[in-house]
Amino acid sequence: MTGPAPANLPERIGRYRVIERIGRGTMGSVYSAVDEQLGRRVAVKLMLTAFEDDPEFRERFNREARITGQLAHRNIVTIFDLGEDHGRPFIVMELLEGLPLTEHLRTDAAAGLDARIDLMMQVCDGLQIAHAAGIVHRDIKPSNLLVQRDGTLKVLDFGVARSASSNLTAHGMVLGTPQYMSPEQACGRKMDARADVFAAAGVFYFMLSGRPPFGSRDLPKLLHAIQHDPPAPLTDQEAPAPLRQIVYKGLAKSPAERYQQCADMRGDLEQVRRALHASALRTLEAARERYREILGLIEERRAIGRGLGVPDVDASCDDAVARIAGRFPAFAADEDGTAWMDRAAANAALAALQDRRNAEQAAVAALRERAAAVRTQPVSGDRSAGAIGGFWRDLFGKRDS
Repeated sequence: MTGPAPANLPERIGRYRVIERIGRGTMGSVYSAVDEQLGRRVAVKLMLTAFEDDPEFRERFNREARITGQLAHRNIVTIFDLGEDHGRPFIVMELLEGLPLTEHLRTDAAAGLDARIDLMMQVCDGLQIAHAAGIVHRDIKPSNLLVQRDGTLKVLDFGVARSASSNLTAHGMVLGTPQYMSPEQACGRKMDARADVFAAAGVFYFMLSGRPPFGSRDLPKLLHAIQHDPPAPLTDQEAPAPLRQIVYKGLAKSPAERYQQCADMRGDLEQVRRALHASALRTLEAARERYREILGLIEERRAIGRGLGVPDVDASCDDAVARIAGRFPAFAADEDGTAWMDRAAANAALAALQDRRNAEQAAVAALRERAAAVRTQPVSGDRSAGAIGGFWRDLFGKRDS
């Protein structure tokens, strides 16, 4: 396809043919484009016209490409090229198909705690690579984290990132996003990688609660809270205690009291995840046992119902088995339950199965009472007392003994 670019879009940026605009940031617009030499789709970030004559913005824009280009990692966006088009700098990067973290959290894929912890660990992995290269991102926030369709998280926008060896200053500008800014960043003190640890912990708080840790819309109050006030406590429903402690440690006011590197925070997240997996597996085993009990109760209901001549008892029991198998296919297939690793899903399965077991127990108990009443009734018709007695002895013999 070689048709013209849509109206109001540049036809080309450098050698890249523009397809559509897919975003707009502080310093530039981002376009989907085609690299016709290599035959691949890319994203091209073109500096806004308003900043093309500002040497500081040009330097920051170019620095984003240089810094990100050093960081080859699955959790960091990949940079392919850097150039200028009619005097305006542009960056060419991999075209990502996914959602910003804020939107991804509203999807079913992020509904479970395990999925969210996995994303937290990926944030730590990406930042650890940057920090190992001497790069501090300085603007970690949900909108700078994108989750692809396969669940891979990418850290984006190193536009205000800084190398430990850089002497570039902000000239009085506030860099970063206030809601996730570290205390030292908020008051203009020297920062290191622990500022990103604080911001990442703030994002984790948001992932668990749906709100930033310091939520005031009044900027002076917000900056004061970041420097002096603790965040509102997370509830038991939002996160288990060990996970809350990780977030609180990451949000410590003093850098010395935080995790000293993202790798340490990731290690603690992995331990919590393993513990939650173990707890979920125990719950799953209990749920699987309830499933087996229900099947046994259904077959007992079938046997008693047949003996009592209950109409359509086989159809009713077959339908009950089909319904429970349809609701819990992993148990029906006798699978190991790995698809149920999330603790909340395991607890919900166990609760539902316990309710169903109780209902089946009540139905069987009612049939037993009817059967016991039949045993005491005189024999009539062409059924002999010995035949009926033998049937009920076979059915209830073990219980009566």
